[in-house]
Amino acid sequence: MQNEKTEDRSRVVLAAILIVVGLLWLFRQLGVHFHFDELFAPFHWIYHKIGNVIFSWPMILVLVGLILLAGKRSGGVALIVVGGIFLIPRIFLLPGFSFSLIFPVLLVVAGIAMVANKV
Repeated sequence: MQNEKTEDRSRVVLAAILIVVGLLWLFRQLGVHFHFDELFAPFHWIYHKIGNVIFSWPMILVLVGLILLAGKRSGGVALIVVGGIFLIPRIFLLPGFSFSLIFPVLLVVAGIAMVANKV
């Protein structure tokens, strides 16, 4: 009984997609053009502002780090930190900030941590 309802819904969705695609294609062939710029402007803004962060390689590092932490593996912290460092300029507009500053600062922090652990 449940399987039949699911199958009916999928057919309805497929039929609706076919109708919409067919109508858009037909209108284009007839020379009727729609301007969707205004309709999709909010999504365009969201994609360029938030999508730039979410769909990036530093976010992949953070997600893999979270997965490793969920599995009780310690390597996840390093991936989260590295991914987070590279996400900072994507999230915040920092004037004068460049990636060329990250690695020297990391070296200094690593050296201080090594000296602090020795003492």
